[in-house]
Amino acid sequence: MSASTSRGGGRGGGSSGASGSGTKGKGSGGPCGACKFLRKKCDPGCVFAPYFDPDQGAIYFASVHKVFGASNVGKLLSKIPVHKRLDAVISICYEAQARMRDPVYGCVGQICTLQQQVLFIFKFSIEITRHIT
Repeated sequence: MSASTSRGGGRGGGSSGASGSGTKGKGSGGPCGACKFLRKKCDPGCVFAPYFDPDQGAIYFASVHKVFGASNVGKLLSKIPVHKRLDAVISICYEAQARMRDPVYGCVGQICTLQQQVLFIFKFSIEITRHIT
């Protein structure tokens, strides 16, 4: 994966596909992962290049493109200050992957499931405490 795994790991774990490296394939001279997926030339000012690496970026960008559309995400990222874009890309990738698994609820479904588990464990711990005392 890329730099995003460690960056996004504190937000629920998993890999988001976003890369904070900003390499744009400088070593290979190829397009970024988003442009590779879209089969287009990667311009020097490509808004996706710093966040979707040439190696695995296309895999993660596929779900982003399918759920939100490349044009919409590009417009959104261009309106966000550069220092906040990595966080936005990580969130967009996470939500896109969640929407692929659960088209209706997306990550909200995951949050509700986790809240139910926490509530169950909390009630269970109260029962165990009562039983012990």
